[in-house]
Amino acid sequence: MQVDRVLQQDHLQQGNAGRISQLFRPESVAIVGASQKGGFATEILTNIKKWGFSGEVVAVNPRYTQIAGVPCYPSLKAIPHPVGLAMVAIPSKAIPEVLEDCEAAGVRAIQIISSGFAEQAGDGANKQRWLMEWAARTGIPVVGPNCFGLMNAANQLMAVPLDFHTMKAGGISSILQSGTLVYSLIVPLLARGIGIGRVVTVGNEACLDVADFIDYFVDEEETRVITSYCEQIRRPVEFIKACERAADKGKPIVMIKVGRSEKARQAALAHTGSLVGSDVAIDAVLKRLGVIRVDTVDDLIETAVAMSSTKRPRGRRVAFASFSGTAAGILSDVADSYGIEFPPLPAPEKARLEAVLPEFGNVGNPLDLTAQGDYDTHIIDESLSTLATCGAYDVIIWGRGFPSCLDMRSALGRALTRAAAAAPGIVFPILSLAGGHFYTSLDPKHPMIEPKAEFEGMPFLQGLAPGLKALSALIGYAEFQRGRKPGDRLSARWGRRSACYSEALRIMREAKDDVLTEREGKRLLALYGIPVTREALATRADEAVRMARTLDFPVVMKVESAEIVHKTDVGGVILDIPSAEKAAEAFEQIVASVQSHRPEAKIAGVVVQEMAKSGPEIMMGATFDPQFGPVIAFGLGGIWVEALNDVQVLLPPFDAADVQSAIGRLRGASVLRGARGGATADLEGLADCIVKFGALCTDLADEIGEIDINPVILSASGTGLVAVDSLITKKKLTGA
Repeated sequence: MQVDRVLQQDHLQQGNAGRISQLFRPESVAIVGASQKGGFATEILTNIKKWGFSGEVVAVNPRYTQIAGVPCYPSLKAIPHPVGLAMVAIPSKAIPEVLEDCEAAGVRAIQIISSGFAEQAGDGANKQRWLMEWAARTGIPVVGPNCFGLMNAANQLMAVPLDFHTMKAGGISSILQSGTLVYSLIVPLLARGIGIGRVVTVGNEACLDVADFIDYFVDEEETRVITSYCEQIRRPVEFIKACERAADKGKPIVMIKVGRSEKARQAALAHTGSLVGSDVAIDAVLKRLGVIRVDTVDDLIETAVAMSSTKRPRGRRVAFASFSGTAAGILSDVADSYGIEFPPLPAPEKARLEAVLPEFGNVGNPLDLTAQGDYDTHIIDESLSTLATCGAYDVIIWGRGFPSCLDMRSALGRALTRAAAAAPGIVFPILSLAGGHFYTSLDPKHPMIEPKAEFEGMPFLQGLAPGLKALSALIGYAEFQRGRKPGDRLSARWGRRSACYSEALRIMREAKDDVLTEREGKRLLALYGIPVTREALATRADEAVRMARTLDFPVVMKVESAEIVHKTDVGGVILDIPSAEKAAEAFEQIVASVQSHRPEAKIAGVVVQEMAKSGPEIMMGATFDPQFGPVIAFGLGGIWVEALNDVQVLLPPFDAADVQSAIGRLRGASVLRGARGGATADLEGLADCIVKFGALCTDLADEIGEIDINPVILSASGTGLVAVDSLITKKKLTGA
């Protein structure tokens, strides 16, 4: 509900960072609802004690004076010292009384574990609304309800109802929503010897949400990578601003964002709506912000591990080395799927290694050192040194069969360390083909002397597919950072309007029907400087002939009816009309065909339009996400738009350089660049046209439901373009 967002915003405008810090760095913790009978609250209490949290820990339950060896008080008001954090796990009906006690006792932060709020039917939504109103009034930071606790490994605050076998502080912080994810993410990281930072489960996000914790972790010194599981982005502007701040600080965000849907695609009238599904807006937003979106927990883990290295690849050139020819072969088969490039080994270096490796080894990229390399330190040293210093690679992967620590005193450990020191700009990931149990020792008879599970510039990755995806994401994030432009802010799209906005709004609102006529649509396009065809409306055959002579033959004729969206389906379009006689015939033919196919449709007349010269065709359109606004799509157009599905997506604001880059990513870009002897299309004019189209869509995001321009015809001579058809619907038609 909109009012709920307002309440949430009111609650969050009061010095957020300092207040949120009380959740992770409290001087004391009170567990409300702990019992000698056990349960979530008692498990949380037990874990806090087990891991040695240095602050005061007490329980609150009127039935006891002591629980699990800590003092228990009848209420928060009875506690003789200040309470930094209250963790509440009691029936939802008792929450209001406890929160009033929190206010009276001066509690500085609250996490509500209890369920029974908006996630349930009945009066749950009303309970959550009351909670939001209370939080907005008091300014006390509240996490939840319906969540699973929080953790801070740095001060041993393990306030979750899960037992861990080990704990290590590190730089991966997480914003999650369920206990399953806490266990699925944190346990594997700890089992691999990788440290964690802060972990918070946000539950229903009634008061504090994902955006708040991203914003907090950006300034949190120990956090190097932010991971998140997100079901809904509740406050898009704040989310975008927080992610932009993370990008400014160079802190990667790795996110599972669920909620993909096909409903909007199936309901779309315009081509763009069917090509650009409802989830594309989220994808485009996250990509623009540099947020790495993944689909599985395995990918979340491996990508977070890859990102936790502060080294960033300088390019996409990757080398792979291993003692196993099998590993090299498998890698070669699948690497292309993840955008990983393996440039060949330069000739001088290839000759150098041919003199070192056994003759049955494969000297190339991937590089097979053979099993003999495992016993010959000269082979290992020469191979890694050659790859590191030849200047041909940005990433050098060391491949192994299964996950384990690396003994830094072993021949391999020393060789990798020396190679990394010789080439400080290169990232040296260690990738195991399989995932699973992480071995701290490979041979009980020869234990590791100096085992390492993480090493700066050497992320230890598990599983070929998740590992390669993680490396691809690491390379992509480095490219994103290098490509950022000063002042490039997606958040700037809100409140930005063009000089012609008022006139555009008038045209939209004066249109009588829910679907604008093609001529009304082209008035909008022309207002923003997008070239359109010359045309006029005829209501009689003789008028059509007169107008055609004014425009010069050949001409195009189209039915005009607000009730007919796709004119060609009802015989409402005739192209390349060469003469006055044929123009009169075309008028009658169009009217008869439309009346035959759609007898109920009201026909306003027939549009007589200049015939654009043939050339490459482009479709451009937009869908309008209720949270993020216009999503611009373009690709090869005309009748092939859906058949080819060759589309690029952009989020305003963008400039001509952004468009040119996107044009280059089209599979059909060669058509526009003069393939097979054709002229190069006016790509500068196309980029300018798409920028202007983006401005139109941004201005009218609250008015337009869907919009297509299909096609825009580019001149075969290489200069100029013209929009020959448009479809624009008002928002009330699509319900957007």
